[in-house]
Amino acid sequence: MHANDIDNSSLISIFFTATPDIRSEFPAVAARSLGLGDVPLLCFVEMDVEGALPRTLRVMVNVDTDKARGEIQHIYLRGATALRQDLAQ
Repeated sequence: MHANDIDNSSLISIFFTATPDIRSEFPAVAARSLGLGDVPLLCFVEMDVEGALPRTLRVMVNVDTDKARGEIQHIYLRGATALRQDLAQ
C-alpha cells in the first residue's frame, strides 16, 4: 500500500491465498489487526502443485485509484520473486 500510495479509504476488498502448508492462522486476521475492519477480506488455499513455492502468501488488493495499471508497483518479497521475475524489482 505504501509503494502505491494507497490509503485505507480507497480499499475495495482484499483476497489472500496461502499455500496448503500454512495452517496456523488466516491471513485476514493479521489484516484486521492492522485496522482493516471495514474492508471485505477473503482467504483461499492455493493449489497444491508439485514444485510450487512453499510457505507462500499472495495478496490481491482491489482499490479505487486513478493510476493506470502500468503505474502500479507489484511487490514480491524474498523468494517470491521467482513467481513473476518480469514484475519483481
